[in-house]
Amino acid sequence: MSEKESKQRGFRVDGVRVELQADEEAICREAARRLGVSPSAIMELAVVRESVDARGRPRRVYNVDVEVDPEALPESLPGGIRPRPQPDPEPKKYEIDSEERVVVIGAGPSGLFCAHRLAASGVHTTLLDRGQPVEIRGRDVSGLMHRGELKPDSNICFGEGGAGTWSDGKLYTRVKDVRRRHVLETIVELGGPEDILVKGKPHLGTDRLVRLCKAFRARLQESGCAVRFGAFVKRLEIEEVKGTPRIVGVTLRDGERIDADRVILAVGHSAREMYRHLEELGVAMVPKPFAVGFRVEHRQALINEIQYGKYADLQGLPVADYRLAANYGQGESRRGVYSFCMCPGGQIVPSHTLADGICVNGMSHASRHGHFANSALVVTVRPEDFGAFDKLEVEEPVGDVLAGMVFQHEAERRAYRLGGGGFVAPAQRLTDFKEGRASSDVRETTYKPGVAAADLRSCYPAFVIESLQRALEDFEAKMPGYVTDDALLIGVETRTSAPVQVLRDDESLQSKSVEGLYPGGEGAGYGGGIVSAAIDGLRIAERILEELVG
Repeated sequence: MSEKESKQRGFRVDGVRVELQADEEAICREAARRLGVSPSAIMELAVVRESVDARGRPRRVYNVDVEVDPEALPESLPGGIRPRPQPDPEPKKYEIDSEERVVVIGAGPSGLFCAHRLAASGVHTTLLDRGQPVEIRGRDVSGLMHRGELKPDSNICFGEGGAGTWSDGKLYTRVKDVRRRHVLETIVELGGPEDILVKGKPHLGTDRLVRLCKAFRARLQESGCAVRFGAFVKRLEIEEVKGTPRIVGVTLRDGERIDADRVILAVGHSAREMYRHLEELGVAMVPKPFAVGFRVEHRQALINEIQYGKYADLQGLPVADYRLAANYGQGESRRGVYSFCMCPGGQIVPSHTLADGICVNGMSHASRHGHFANSALVVTVRPEDFGAFDKLEVEEPVGDVLAGMVFQHEAERRAYRLGGGGFVAPAQRLTDFKEGRASSDVRETTYKPGVAAADLRSCYPAFVIESLQRALEDFEAKMPGYVTDDALLIGVETRTSAPVQVLRDDESLQSKSVEGLYPGGEGAGYGGGIVSAAIDGLRIAERILEELVG
């Protein structure tokens, strides 16, 4: 070992495997063994990532950073050991002295993080949301679940925190961005559990998300951000400035106009009225792929048994989850079928926003102690598929840009009719669906408005149904016991992501057709979950701040 190497003290040790109940001493002993040193040579140890490996006898697996006495190090280090990486850089500090006014539309993750970054840096910021704060929204969601009372502006899709508030609160993302750490640290500062900083699959649960939304609102207001609920934006005000369309404000449903120099559009994936308005204004948009299907519900004990086998009752194991995927076809005809937003120990919830449509989603609390597990089973739908229904029951204009939105509405309308009204959802035994026969009866489910036995094949065009049926063969091979009479499909799930992408410039992040308009987050086609949407909101805020200081 060279003199330079002998002075190295900090290392990252990946894949430290220990028993489920192991304490920090056991982790230290295993890390020391991997390094080839005595445990006493490790002066500091910090867990970077924790996960569970369920293959064979389940173990906890840690990635750790250690400080080691350099005199104790062997001549050469074994595999899986590397110098400790440098920490992610702290977010850049901005102090803005400007009269510019910014309006952020939408209080989901993208809008919340964007508004806070701007307001905390001294920008005059107003955050608007069509829905209600979580304490009122909770009562509205309860009314929808238990009494079928839908409030179009305050439900599981609209209101403080966005569509993710009533969900499992998953915080893992495939987006590689230094802002990810900032998002998680902010959540911890607001009262979230510290273990989300190290868990391989961190999640919050709806109960924690509600509390966090209140804390985030207080922080926004302390930063000088004006936060307004029940503020439905009916119109974007656009004027020609030196021959170029530019945003100059917004007008609310009640006629109030709010002037603005910049507007961030973070409206979420179900903002149908805004999509129509953008099309009327000629704002650059394109249809984008998304996925549709059903929710499948199993007993959690079965999923535990499938995933953990004889170790299913082992103390310390988390409730089991799963991720399934299959792809069929080649090239442009390739189509994916996959599980999405799996909720261990959770329940299926009504996420519809239309009076004549059924749409479902999944949620769970932080403990995940429910007796049932649910997940979406969905099929990729591309723009060329949007006209695949043999006929449409919905009565709304069908244009190329918004054809995906009409596709969603048609499936939701068919599910509503199949359930018999009152937001009762159609349901089918998984075995019956796979074999192509209607179910004559179904068990009770966690979907509180109730379910009715049905044949779900009429909800979608044939390619969706046939893709799901084919995938169930593969999923059963991967997880034997998955396809059972007791497992149920409940329909429909259509709001997996936005049906359009609002085009923006890669550098300025502004709309390609309207200056000062910043499409962001999942609703504009630039996010796929809580963390990725929050990251996108931060990117927009930082782009604006750079312009203001430049």
